[in-house]
Amino acid sequence: WENEGRCPVKALVKELLHLTEVRQLTEDVRGGVSPVLVTGVGPVHRAQVEAALHRDSGRPLWVLCADEREARRQAGDLAVLTGETPLVLPARELQWRPMESSRQWENQRLAALYRLGSSLVVVTTPEALVQRCIPPRVLERTVLTLAVGQRWDLGDLARRLAGAGYTRCDQVEGPGQFALRGGILDVFSPGMEQPVRCEFFDDEIDSLGIFDTATQRRVENRREALLLPAAEVLPAWQEGQAEQAALRLEAAVKRLARRQGTQALRELLTADAARLRQGMAPNGPDRCLAAVYPEKTTALDYLPENALVCVEESGRTAEALRGWLWQLKEDVSAGMEAGFLAGELADFAASEQELAARLEKRPTVQLDSLTTGRQLLPPRDLLQLTAKQLSSYGGSLEL
Repeated sequence: WENEGRCPVKALVKELLHLTEVRQLTEDVRGGVSPVLVTGVGPVHRAQVEAALHRDSGRPLWVLCADEREARRQAGDLAVLTGETPLVLPARELQWRPMESSRQWENQRLAALYRLGSSLVVVTTPEALVQRCIPPRVLERTVLTLAVGQRWDLGDLARRLAGAGYTRCDQVEGPGQFALRGGILDVFSPGMEQPVRCEFFDDEIDSLGIFDTATQRRVENRREALLLPAAEVLPAWQEGQAEQAALRLEAAVKRLARRQGTQALRELLTADAARLRQGMAPNGPDRCLAAVYPEKTTALDYLPENALVCVEESGRTAEALRGWLWQLKEDVSAGMEAGFLAGELADFAASEQELAARLEKRPTVQLDSLTTGRQLLPPRDLLQLTAKQLSSYGGSLEL
């Protein structure tokens, strides 16, 4: 907020804090009155109020929108109003069918999950928030930072990369791959646009650089490189974990043996257990998500304790969540009937009630354009704002 007196946008946000209703809202946030419902605010006005609350409270701001299109639009408005670069946390398509599929969205979500802890403004959707995902402790354990001057045992480094979901190959061509030739390590992190080459002198990293996969030539020198895990389902993220996951699958197979018509599923899960013991996730890795991580973790577990949550158009956001959860239930039922999902391992999301219970523990503001009586959370306080022109700022912004 430096030089805010010279910046009309930041000066506007500061002036908003003098409005009676906004002052009452900030007092509610400070006093622990939550959830609060604010009505009469359109999209740009919601962003203005959110920016004012973020400025006044000093808390990380998490904004929940009905869909990803609205989330990206709101992120653009918040970038202007807060001076921050908002992080958009996307949902991803769960992969439980035994077939090869692109990991592009999974890689984007992994990169976003890693940045959640350091981002001051996060914009997301209800399905992205409740979707089962990699636990924070596993993500933290599988992130690697390579730097010039570090010493590594190359065998241990290769095992760490394999445990983080990377595939060893002769030549790196795409994200999630690594190649080790003598004292040269090439690795392509999902969080990078191009791979990095590490050249070792004995066990010390002598140089680091970004290189072009087509020409294999270095295009940029680096002092360090951040390597994110290459997948969310990491059966070998820690010694002994793959065996534990395989045992959970085999226990499910034994229970399924009591039911008729489950032979194909039992054979599939048995094959999955064998792959897990080899440290490899099966095709359709989310089929084993609950076996690899028995504790149900969602993006809600990445939500900072001191975060301020703003829910936009809360009634429509709640409806969007219910629609997504209904479709997920239908897809799971179809997967069980098709014989590639076991019901006891098919809990892929937190419920609407679980989401509400988690949000109620933090200061939460619901911002609606109209009073509808349909909210994600029952409000403890109700405020109404009326949009009006602020002519002193050239009419470019209003509240």
